[in-house]
Amino acid sequence: MDTKLVNQEQNEKVTRKSAIPTFVGIAAVWFGTHAGPGVASGKQVVSYYASYGKLGIFSPIIAMALLGAAIYFALEYSRVNEVHDFKTFTNKFFHPYEKLFSTFFEICFLVTCLLAPGLCIATSAQLFEQFFGLNVWAGTILMALISVILVIYGADIVKAASTGLTVGIIAVLAIIVSLGIKAGSGTIAVNWTNSSFMDFPVLGGLWSAISYAGFQSTGIIGNCVSVSDGLNSRRDSIKSAILGTVLNSLMLSSIVIVNYAFQPESINNLLPNFYIVQQLGIPVLETVYVFFVVMASLSTIITFAFSLVVRFGNKELFVKNIKSERSRSLLIVLVMLILDVIVSTFGIAQIINIGYKYLGYFSIFVVMFPFILIGIKKQKQTKLSI
Repeated sequence: MDTKLVNQEQNEKVTRKSAIPTFVGIAAVWFGTHAGPGVASGKQVVSYYASYGKLGIFSPIIAMALLGAAIYFALEYSRVNEVHDFKTFTNKFFHPYEKLFSTFFEICFLVTCLLAPGLCIATSAQLFEQFFGLNVWAGTILMALISVILVIYGADIVKAASTGLTVGIIAVLAIIVSLGIKAGSGTIAVNWTNSSFMDFPVLGGLWSAISYAGFQSTGIIGNCVSVSDGLNSRRDSIKSAILGTVLNSLMLSSIVIVNYAFQPESINNLLPNFYIVQQLGIPVLETVYVFFVVMASLSTIITFAFSLVVRFGNKELFVKNIKSERSRSLLIVLVMLILDVIVSTFGIAQIINIGYKYLGYFSIFVVMFPFILIGIKKQKQTKLSI
């Protein structure tokens, strides 16, 4: 993911207020959840796709098609059974094995709570170093302190601005991709001519793409289900999955192509997209890029923090020992941030290449494939009609 979770209540409000068709809103939620700081940095896309040469331009289609299939079956079951709360949904969808899958989802959620905010902190710290010349450790501590302050005093503001920040990141990425491809069109053509699909292991590239879809599934499926109220037919569910697949495939493939124009330097950089921005020589774009990535990182950290508060804040152990709800919330957030800072010290490359990789492997078999296989079975059982 990038692994970014979208607050369920915010999603529902946006969908209700919007005049656009529900299937378009669901595809937009998928796209917005995906297009977070991890994708904006470029390192995720480079690690899973661009580092496999030509194949990396097309393998995102396979990854997003698999994820789209899982999302389709989740949406269709949600529509037919009129259940849009993810916990209730999973209990019904995976019955009689809901306790087993509930444990799997809990593991994925907790691991993601370490990896995603940790990556946000590491990415922002690297940006601070490359843009401001600030030491990485100082940048790490600064991000942690800002996160604590915002959790205490400004969480509502940041959460309210999360949609705008996502739109900002998408707009900046679109500018980078269009300008980068235009500036490097000649290099793209040369690199394409001088390379082959067999330059890198094909099976390795495909497996990398599938594992990417795996770790993305841990948050995106739940977010899509939470805004599925309003789907009127199986055709709507299909259109949601197809539109989301197309949009997300285009985004990933476009980032791979623009990195194709600046390789190998961009691919070897910890922040490939920022390296490309620097090569474009537009100072304003650099500033805007850094602002949106850092602010979106803070938004992601706070979203995860409050997800943990909601999940564990009223547990009997906490309530019994800490009477103040505010104190319980602050303790949970502080523990999360301390662990996230520790994770961030492993660096962007290690978090993506090791942390996300193994989360992806695990999620393929306990999240994405089960949604597809059980979804096929349940659809046959209920004989859903278009």
